[in-house]
Amino acid sequence: MGSGKSAIGRIIAKKMNLPLVDVDKKVSGKLGMKPVEVYDRFGDAYYRAMETVALYDMVEEGKPAVVVLGSGLALMEQNDAYLKSLGKVYYLKISAQQAVARISKNDKHSWLQDDDLAEHVLKMMKEREPAYTRIADMTIPTEGKTNEEIADLIIEAHQKQDA
Repeated sequence: MGSGKSAIGRIIAKKMNLPLVDVDKKVSGKLGMKPVEVYDRFGDAYYRAMETVALYDMVEEGKPAVVVLGSGLALMEQNDAYLKSLGKVYYLKISAQQAVARISKNDKHSWLQDDDLAEHVLKMMKEREPAYTRIADMTIPTEGKTNEEIADLIIEAHQKQDA
């Protein structure tokens, strides 16, 4: 969360001439609700199940795309096989300070604003780090890099792996 995955995904999709699929947008589009509304109404477990359904649908479609994952999607181990079938997974590693600064600037994650944001981000990162490293084919440190530089690193790594 706050790593720039949506912005970086857009850059990669444009440069590689591929469609961009945002799992959060697929879920919210299917339900006609914003992600925060889904959380408020149905809870985390339901949202995670809907993410799994979205991944399954993408695997069944089999169309090449740049896929932007929700930040909690990797927590569900049943998604590992779907993610691997979709292609390479890149973990955008962000510092807690960077995440707090970015999240506090927008209302996309307004549900985090009620608590102590820094404490909440640290807790989430600690819980999620093992899942991110488990599923990632490559970890990309984002500190000090622009979104364009990160996108170029991913494209270069992807092209090397396909060669």
